[in-house]
Amino acid sequence: MDTNDTIIVEAEPYPFEFIPKQCALLIIDMQRDFLEPDGFGAMLHNDVTQLRRTIEPNQKLLKAWRAAGLQIIHTREGHRSD
Repeated sequence: MDTNDTIIVEAEPYPFEFIPKQCALLIIDMQRDFLEPDGFGAMLHNDVTQLRRTIEPNQKLLKAWRAAGLQIIHTREGHRSD
């Protein structure tokens, strides 16, 4: 893949076009506390089953993005102890 080429993704209501070299992959809140069955999200009685289904596709996307040498940004939520 030439990262300077435009990629067209078929989507609704219309196709989405982007140039990978001009983009960053942004991964938000892929934290154990939100995704694991014994994490904070589950302790709030949230069903984390659907959230866990996102792990493998995100891993594949992250691997491909890294292999192409493209920019990756991760975020993480945090709270002060007070």
